Amino acid sequence: MRFYLFLVFLCCYSSTFCQETYYNFQDDIYDEVRFREKLKSIEEIYSQQSNYKYTTATYKVRSTVVRQDSIIQNVEVVLSQSNSSPLDINTGVQSFINKPLPYFELQNLQNHIKTNTDYTDKVTLINLWFTSCPPCITEIPYLNYLKDTYEDQVHFVAITFDPKDKVERFLEKKPFHFEHLVDAITYLYRDLKNNVFPKLILLDKKGQVRFVENGVILSGNTSSQPEAAVVELKTQLDFLLSEK
Repeated sequence: MRFYLFLVFLCCYSSTFCQETYYNFQDDIYDEVRFREKLKSIEEIYSQQSNYKYTTATYKVRSTVVRQDSIIQNVEVVLSQSNSSPLDINTGVQSFINKPLPYFELQNLQNHIKTNTDYTDKVTLINLWFTSCPPCITEIPYLNYLKDTYEDQVHFVAITFDPKDKVERFLEKKPFHFEHLVDAITYLYRDLKNNVFPKLILLDKKGQVRFVENGVILSGNTSSQPEAAVVELKTQLDFLLSEK
């Protein structure tokens, strides 16, 4: 049995000209060592309050604000608890946050080979999916809404392990307005180490992974009113588009 507790921390890193890294957490400033100690203390507190054998506090970067003297990173800290094994969100695709997306050479539906370099001039939203995945199919109208909203400001790319002919048959019945890269089983599992679908990856204009989501938040939202379901994604896209 496992569950996730989401906490939002604001971490402040010193500028690239400084050797020290600092974290702003609940209006207290921590250096690297003290912040790690703070995470450990959070693990101990929640471990004592539950019957779970393993409690792990990890984090991922949600947004970055670059200032003249510092870099402010908005970080989501996830408290993971399990009775079987420690859980760590900083694995798989999440482990590439603030790093370049692993290199790929994949075919699109027009039989062209596309690589990472084809998507470094704009912000890019990548959707990992497959044609028989119910959650993947459910979120397509919301992703189409994002594509229609941002049009050519953003690259919209869908990557699947399904073959070209299977994707084409699917698209005849259900439009999905992304560029589709197919036959990507090796890339998805070996290079990205992904085993969860759908998955959304946002890249900045340099091709670095900046945000990773497990899909559109659909609870309480309907495809006839898609705005509410994609508020967070739009916030992230707008932030990346605003960066120089």
